[in-house]
Amino acid sequence: MNILSKIVAVKKQEIESLYRQYNVADLQAQCVQKPRPSTPLFYVSLAEARQRGDAFFISEFKRKSPSEGWINQHADLPAQLRAYAKAGAGAISVLTDTEFFGGTYSDLALAADTLGALQPRPLLLQKDFVLDPIQIYLARLHGADMILLIAAILEPSDLQSLKNTAESLGMGVLVEVHDQEELEKIDQLDFPVLGVNNRDLKTFRTSLNRVNVLKQQQKRYIISESGVRDAIDFQLVGGADGFLIGTGLMRRSKALQNEEHDTFPAFFQTGGKYLFKACGIRTPDMLTAAEPDWIGINFSPLSKRRPEPALLEKLRDMQQFPPHWTAVFYKNTETEIRETLQTFPFQTIQLYAGDATPELVRSLKQRVLLAIAVRTPDDLAQVEDFAADVDCFILDGAVPGSGQSIETAIPADFPYPFLLAGGMHSGNLDRVLAFIHCIGVDVASGIETDGQVDAGKIREIGTRMECMKRNEIANFN
Repeated sequence: MNILSKIVAVKKQEIESLYRQYNVADLQAQCVQKPRPSTPLFYVSLAEARQRGDAFFISEFKRKSPSEGWINQHADLPAQLRAYAKAGAGAISVLTDTEFFGGTYSDLALAADTLGALQPRPLLLQKDFVLDPIQIYLARLHGADMILLIAAILEPSDLQSLKNTAESLGMGVLVEVHDQEELEKIDQLDFPVLGVNNRDLKTFRTSLNRVNVLKQQQKRYIISESGVRDAIDFQLVGGADGFLIGTGLMRRSKALQNEEHDTFPAFFQTGGKYLFKACGIRTPDMLTAAEPDWIGINFSPLSKRRPEPALLEKLRDMQQFPPHWTAVFYKNTETEIRETLQTFPFQTIQLYAGDATPELVRSLKQRVLLAIAVRTPDDLAQVEDFAADVDCFILDGAVPGSGQSIETAIPADFPYPFLLAGGMHSGNLDRVLAFIHCIGVDVASGIETDGQVDAGKIREIGTRMECMKRNEIANFN
């Protein structure tokens, strides 16, 4: 039984208990008596944000999750919600599942009281595994403006019925899918807001490019859910109308409450700068000599940029790596890849499409940057085989690691966020400007002097990338 099945089994038992505790007809009558807007405020707020060209942020309060364990067990709910509201969150999500997420309906009621004292007041989303109308009635009576419905656990007819129930009470509905199969199952239904969960609720593996795949050809509002840890990750999901972000905010609860900012979320803002991956770091001093967005450490048996013994020794002594230190694999066997990841706690890895399979990618818990060696336009056809299972693409030259530029044309509208590689250096960074969805560069030979990594060149490229402004993320639809 996968994790989602376990959650649903427990939830059915909880619903049986709720029916013993409450009279559902009484709950329904109380809900009908409450004032309600003619159009759910969630839909109105999304329309207004889109008209302004702004992203709509839903910040989440959750104490734990099945994938993370306890995130912030003793978090101060009112203080955290006030910080979210101060930062400009359009809505706040509060978990009411107890066993797996540590939430309660009391949390929802406290959130409603806290937000009710604020102006402007963020909307309140009850986040749970909703299977029955009684959960919707309780959510409404505890102050929720919106609910979440998960396609993976509902038949289309049940989803439509629950949506109708919520909207009859003036509540907005966020309908969540994870993959194309779930989307096709419900796509004929009438609902205005689609949430794409980048995390697979069956395995809890995250792939940030999934939202970019499923949002294509969708006329609905798109909310990207799950997996965004920081400003770099935020760039990878930047084409949605809104973003639901929880764990990354809960992990830095105190810092968020103490920050003096007035735009949400300072945690994720990059000023629209292009990103920079410095690849081929070989010595311990180069880990901290400069601060690119990604650091690539190359384990390819063919590479002249493999880490020196001193760096490997330092890595072995570390219990945890920064999230964007990246293990780079090219022409490695699957056994070599897995043994390396067992030895070193990388959270991000880079694979090449010619070496990896979608099945291998899906079996890994790490974030995956997938590089494609572009020899001819046909090489780009590999993209769709991997698109829903990776976090970001890298488009590289025909011979990876050689410093050769990409010689074939890449479409200006290549559909997914990607880093441009292949012969990149401080003098040709403006190549990124030719592509709508290019978010930065991956540089190896261009950060070297006489074959050795040069911290000065890393700083120079980093400075130039910060000065090269991208279009606002909200306009990347």
